[in-house]
Order: sequence, then C-alpha cells, then structure tokens
Amino acid sequence: MEHRSLINDNDSDLMRQLIASLSNQVSITDFEEFIQLKSVRQNTRLWFEECLLIAFAYVDDFNNLCFEIAPGKSNPVLESEIIDWGVECMRKMMEQSGEIAPLDSSCSAQNRARIELLERMGFIQQEIRSLKFARSLNDPIPEFLLPTGYSIRSVNGEGEVAQLVGLHRAAFGTDHMTEEYRLAMMHAPDYDQTMDWVAVAPDGNLAAFCIGSIDEEDPTIGYLDPIGTHPDHRRIGLSAAMIAYGLSFLQHRGIKNVHFGTSSENTPMRELALRTGFSLQSESVWFSREVI
Repeated sequence: MEHRSLINDNDSDLMRQLIASLSNQVSITDFEEFIQLKSVRQNTRLWFEECLLIAFAYVDDFNNLCFEIAPGKSNPVLESEIIDWGVECMRKMMEQSGEIAPLDSSCSAQNRARIELLERMGFIQQEIRSLKFARSLNDPIPEFLLPTGYSIRSVNGEGEVAQLVGLHRAAFGTDHMTEEYRLAMMHAPDYDQTMDWVAVAPDGNLAAFCIGSIDEEDPTIGYLDPIGTHPDHRRIGLSAAMIAYGLSFLQHRGIKNVHFGTSSENTPMRELALRTGFSLQSESVWFSREVI
C-alpha cells in the first residue's frame, strides 16, 4: 500500500470513480465544489494498492475530515493513516490561523462501520445532525406567493459573487462562505446558472437565495440546497416562495423527486420543509476530535 498527495485532474477523476463505486454508503457531500479549491487539493492524500486507488482523504476549509475507502479495502493500518493525515492537516491549519479547533467528520447515521471507526479513533459524537428531506413532484406543489415588489431571477454570473457571498453570510450568520468557494460552486461540473436563484427586494438588494441542481447519475432527482434569507427580509414568506419556485422549475425539467438538506438546529427550515411537502429521509451524525 502506497500513498501520495493529489497531483492533477486525473487524480480527481479517480476519486470520483471511487465515490461512484460506493452506492449509498457515500459520506462526502459537495465533493465537486471542494475539490476545486486549492486549499483542499493541498490537503488531499490518496492511497493506492497495486496502482489502484483504494482510499482518499482531505480536510476542507471548515475543519472537516472527509474520506472514502473502496469496498473491501478497509483495514486498521489504512484507517489509522487516514485519521493521522487528518490530524496532521488540522495541526498545520491551526498553526497558520493561530486558532485551536477540533477535527470534525460526519457520516450517515446508518453507517455503523464508519461510526465505529471514528469512535475507535477518538472522535466523540456531537448532538448536531444533518437532515436530508425529500418529496415527490407527483404530489401537488403548494402555492406561496412572493411579497409585493419582490421578484425571483437567476444570478447574473461571476460579477455578482461579492453580493452573493454577503447574502450567504448574512443569512447564516457565519463567514464560512468566501468568494473563492462561491466561484468553486459555480465552476463545478453540475452547476447550472439557470438554477442559481435569488429573490430581489423592491430596493434592488438581494434578499434570499436558493441553488438547484440535478443528479448526474439519476436525472429524475433534483436538489434545492442551500436556501437562505437575509435577516432584513425574514418572516414574509420568501423562503417558502423560493422553494415553490424551485419545485415548479424542476418539475418542468422532468424531475420526479427533490431533496434538500438542513441542520437539526435550524428549526425554521425543518418546519418549512414539512409545510412544503417534504418528509425526513435520512440523517447524518457529526463527530469531533480534539487536536493537540
């Protein structure tokens, strides 16, 4: 077994092929966006056995250790090397930032093998969960009208990135979104600008956003995620109107089922999911490990 850093796009393709081989046991989300980032590519390691990729791991800009192992290839040595790689990356990131933070990781709540692996390696399960909701477009789409004076349109392209980043940060109350990452989202292979929507307020300011996409493997599945509203424009029905708009758009594109995700801590979005016809489909659990 050998390992090395990510070299080029051919390595990225090998990682995609490994992900595709995992069926429903994939733990990584937003791979296409993150692999566009230089910082993530620098924090990526690949493991090979007889020239075949059997595992890869990276630490993203939010301190999350993301990794996948080919079916039948997991073993104690490989598992230890993956976790050690994550800890090493985290230490370097802490040295650069001067801040102390834990190394995080997540997986499906049904993935007992991954949960046991993380617990063996010193990770502690957290209370927060990531929730995935789904609904069929065979069911009626509820009507939620836009407030007077508001409109929905697709984004105007990369020239609007600064405003989009500002809107995202205001909506979620964090600085996690950056111009670099927003551009990476727009450069991902499955990105479609016609499904990158914003709600515009009467004064011309961006008030809410929603990004839609279509599953590359199964074109009958669509996604509406993320969704967010600026604090100055909440409680007037914008998020519900944008979901209804996105559902109708995807229905016209031939989509049969729509998914979107949110955090277990985001009570308003969980309630909105139920009001717009979604039901909880699955959960992911989160783990943290102190790095010293």
